[in-house]
Amino acid sequence: MAMMRPAPLPISRPAHSGVFARLEPKGEWTAAAYPDGFRKLFGVQICDMEWTEALTYVELISNLRQNPRTLSFIDGQTALRLPIDADCRAVLGNRILLPASRTLALMARWQGGGPLKTSFDAARFVDALLTFVPRCHVALVGSRFARLDATRQHLSQHAPWHMFSIVRAADIGGGIVENSAVAGFVGAVPDLVIVDADGYEDEARFEKAVGLRHNGLIVMAGAAFDNRNS
Repeated sequence: MAMMRPAPLPISRPAHSGVFARLEPKGEWTAAAYPDGFRKLFGVQICDMEWTEALTYVELISNLRQNPRTLSFIDGQTALRLPIDADCRAVLGNRILLPASRTLALMARWQGGGPLKTSFDAARFVDALLTFVPRCHVALVGSRFARLDATRQHLSQHAPWHMFSIVRAADIGGGIVENSAVAGFVGAVPDLVIVDADGYEDEARFEKAVGLRHNGLIVMAGAAFDNRNS
């Protein structure tokens, strides 16, 4: 029996707008200032978009494949760190950032400019993104195999047209993921990488190692691996 495509999430695929047409081949904006759809908070640009607009933007970045780009979700703990940690601001300033906490929403209100349009749940966003993008090879990267395998089973049922593989990072030392830890990329470079990282420091370690081996989108989404069942 043929596998049935799951019911689509309540999103629609719009034509690429003039705003996204301003993206350069490497995923940078042609104008000096970011266009509408972004909000600057404590020195970093936050995506202030509805779901469909955010998915369209992330898909465009994923398809460029010119250089590694990292997407992450800002939770309350990271939001509170931004005003006082210059290194954190520098790292996050190079990422695609999706708001994922009420704390960040309150901080946005406090800075003025009105409320953020929405808050993104990592698990729902990963499911939606894999429904949104064309067929591709997705690598699930992390140090806890049981979580990776449960997520692979869930996503294989949710979006069976994609190919999913597990890359174990079993040896973390010296402040970075060791070279051998992501050897699974050899001979089978994925189109999209989703990382089970726990917090900012863990994300930074994985970002450094995976970015050396993957020339595309890296999604830091540890919460997307929580409570996954096959």
